[in-house]
This record gives sequence, structure tokens and C-alpha cells, in this order.
Amino acid sequence: MKSDAVDLGRVRFDRQSRSLSSKDGRPVRLRNKSKAVLAYLLQRPNQTVSKSDILRDVWTDVIASDESLVQCIADIRRVIGRDARKVIETVPREGYRANIELPQNKPRKFSPFPLFAAAAASVVAGVLLFQSGVPSAPQNVPAVMMADATPRIPGTDDRAAFLELLQGRVSANRFSLDESLIAERHFRRAIAYDPNFARAYAELGTLFAIRFENDWSILVEADKEKALYYAQKAISLDPDLWLSHYAMGRLQSVFADLEEAERHLRIAMSLKPENEDARAYLGIVLNFRGKADEAVIILDQAITTHPEPPFWYFFGLGHSLFNIGEHQKAEQALESCLELAQNSPYCLRYQIAVYGELGDLAKAEAAVEAYESMGFEGSVSDIVSLMTFHHPDDLHQLEAGLRRAGLSG
Repeated sequence: MKSDAVDLGRVRFDRQSRSLSSKDGRPVRLRNKSKAVLAYLLQRPNQTVSKSDILRDVWTDVIASDESLVQCIADIRRVIGRDARKVIETVPREGYRANIELPQNKPRKFSPFPLFAAAAASVVAGVLLFQSGVPSAPQNVPAVMMADATPRIPGTDDRAAFLELLQGRVSANRFSLDESLIAERHFRRAIAYDPNFARAYAELGTLFAIRFENDWSILVEADKEKALYYAQKAISLDPDLWLSHYAMGRLQSVFADLEEAERHLRIAMSLKPENEDARAYLGIVLNFRGKADEAVIILDQAITTHPEPPFWYFFGLGHSLFNIGEHQKAEQALESCLELAQNSPYCLRYQIAVYGELGDLAKAEAAVEAYESMGFEGSVSDIVSLMTFHHPDDLHQLEAGLRRAGLSG
């Protein structure tokens, strides 16, 4: 029997089992949906496959966005490593092509059913877990946490709920879709232990906001309804909890109600002035509303006072500085962003435009190459189309910078 494994850079993909491994046989992790996209492309070697065909045939149960496909292509290229852009080629304005020699086996018709069935089973299991009441005991909690100490987070007298919340925070901080799903299960268990635990609801609201911001959500309308419910429930249980309003503000910014987002973020700041996340996100929202000057002041202060500001603080500052024409300062902020989050698409989009305004076409070209290597289209229209809720004047500035960087389309 002939092998059905395909060599792709530093990994090997078995089309039959859809398993991915290194050349020495060690398993390599890749999201199921990304595996499905890879399998679909490998069924059509050396052929340009349109985005619409991939979205239609791989996402059979939902309407997915281009961003979902782009994320899968980026996942695939990351595991392939060197020459990934040559192996999985972007064909501008058309789609993608897998440039590879496949084993001469009879091609099989692609079917996403196994993945869909597995996903459905996971959803059902999650629903049953949430509806069945309190689980037997939290798992994998460090022994020191099982002591009879008073919980350090207010809002619940239930130690098990508190421990589940802590486990959820650990997973959420790992910042990936898989860890986000694990975090969601922990937060749901915390609510099962204590249905009035406002912090757990607020954590869920924030978790869903991050999913929307990173295009990790597939059932968009259903997730939107759940996310808003969690944030509103947190506010109703504890209107003085800063995280409740932070979650609602972040969600409203994603759903383009920037006025409501600003209102809740200001409430969050008033409830916990020392927390810089609410302050920084308020700066980003103000920038989206066309108040870049005010945003720069707020974000600069947040970066100064935070002991270890995360990458998105610098992205917000760089974006705001670009909007007021401070291109050299914007360059510095975006470089800091990319030092903390290498190849962040958000930072790269504006870095390209900044280099265009500064006339540094060599650096602009390198930034475009890095951006396209993640699976994104490096054209003006494609980049601008991803900025749907930005202020119109800001979009005009971004487009001008991109064209000065040599981008077309």
C-alpha cells in the first residue's frame, strides 16, 4: 500500500488520517479547521483554489469570513516553516495554491464531516456539562490552592468556584483559540458552582471579546448573543465590578457601538483607576472615534505606568500617532509592538503605511512580505476592508500611506 503522507517543509501531513508530524515522527499540533484547509488544498495540488470555494466546502455549517481562512493559512505556514509561502502560495485576488508533489494515490473526495461531527460532539458535551450542574471537583489545581485559605478574589464564598476561575485565567492568558475554549469551560464551571459569581460572567464576556477581535469566533451571531448576555449579567450582579464594564466596553467596540464602548470603559476606569487595561482600551476606542490626540495622551500614560505593557498598548499608540501625522514616533511604537508580538497583522498593516509616509520603501517591502507570509493579501483594498469600524478620515490616511509604500489595488 502506497504512503499517503506528504512532505511539507519541516513537517509531514498524512492525508488519510489528517495527522501532522515532524520528520522524526513527533506529533505537530495544528487546529482541526486548519488541517481541513490543508487537506482541501492538497486534494488540488498545483491548482489555484479560490477563497470562495474553500470557504464554501470547508465551512459547510456556517458562513465564515475571509479572516477565518487567513488565520488557517497562517497556522499552516507557521508549522511548515522555511519556504512556507512558496509551498502554500497566495495568488493575489484569486486564492491559494499548494505547490507540492503528492504520492500517486487515487484522490479521494474531500469531506469535512469527521471534523464537523467531532465539533458537534464537543458542543453537545459542553452544553451537557453546563446544564448538568456542579462537576465532581476541579482538576489539576496545585495542592497549595486546596488549602482552606480565604479566596483572594472577592465576589464568591465558594472555594471551588474560585479555583475554577483561577484555572480559567491561566488558560485565557495563554492566548490561543484552544486555550480560550479551555478557559470558557472553567468559567462555566465556576458559574455552575456559584450562579451569582459576577467575576466569572465578566471573564466570559472578555473572553468572547478577544475571540471576536482575533476572528476566532465561527458561530458569530450566537456568540455575540452569549457574549452580551455574559457582560450584562455581570453588570446586573455587581454593577461596581470594573471588569463587568470593561467586558461590555470591549464587546461594544467590537460590535461598532463606540459611544457605548466609551461609556462603559470610563465607568471601568472610575471603578479601578489603577488598572491600565481599561485606560488603554479607552484610548483605542477614542482613536476609532476620531479623537486621536486624546488617545495618544491616554495610551502614553498607560504605557508609562504599566510595569510590562502588552503589545496591543503599543499598537494603539502607534495607530493613534499615525493618525495625527507623528510618523517617526508611530514607527517606534509599532516596532515595540512587533518586538512583543512578532508578525502581529494589526501592527504590520500600519507599519507598512508608516514606512510609506516616511519614504522608506525597503522597509515597507519587508513589512509587506512579512504580512503576506501570514496569509493576508497585501493590497490596499484588502487591508482597508479589514478596518470596517475605523473613522473615515483615518481610513483615508491609511490608504494614502499604503499607496506611498508601493501597494496597489
